[in-house]
Amino acid sequence: MSKVLDLGFSGKARIWNNEGFYFPGYSQSPVFYPVLEERIEVIDENANISSFSAKEVMIEILVPLGARFLYGCLGAMFSPNDSGKLLLKVAVSTDVEREVKSSLASSLDTVRVGIPEEYANSVLEGSKSKLQEPGISKILGSGEIAFKWGTFGEIGSSRAFFRDLAYTVIEVMVRDKVTANYNINPPFKKVLEQSF
Repeated sequence: MSKVLDLGFSGKARIWNNEGFYFPGYSQSPVFYPVLEERIEVIDENANISSFSAKEVMIEILVPLGARFLYGCLGAMFSPNDSGKLLLKVAVSTDVEREVKSSLASSLDTVRVGIPEEYANSVLEGSKSKLQEPGISKILGSGEIAFKWGTFGEIGSSRAFFRDLAYTVIEVMVRDKVTANYNINPPFKKVLEQSF
């Protein structure tokens, strides 16, 4: 089950780390969606085989900001392999996927599954930003990081929020191998401080 985090001023987050991605009230993962296209980028052309094992992380965040709010949920899986490359993949959905009723933002927004085109490049940017920090891609080694779970709000989501959320997902994924990087902005800093 997910760990629930209190971000203050009614902000909330849920984090899943190597466990089933289930929202309350669902018997199976509600964050799978049909893939419209897949964006793929090579992060390291000469990746060594590492001892880093398969890992799954998903983070959902709701942040009230006075009369408005920010919302997003994003999950990724690292799968090691012996290809000699570290690949980053983002599974892109349409922006009209099914609605999710048990998200943190369900009472405020229409929340749908997927990573639509509007946010796919932001997910690539944010995750690449973390993966290009010194030593991070070497820790992971040869394999694939696939962002293929997510939900977004029709009102509360933004490109900048998804960029920072992707960065945070990778940070949590590698955090037991490196010193935590708290040089990111709230609410993501609070998520990292409370995550594990």
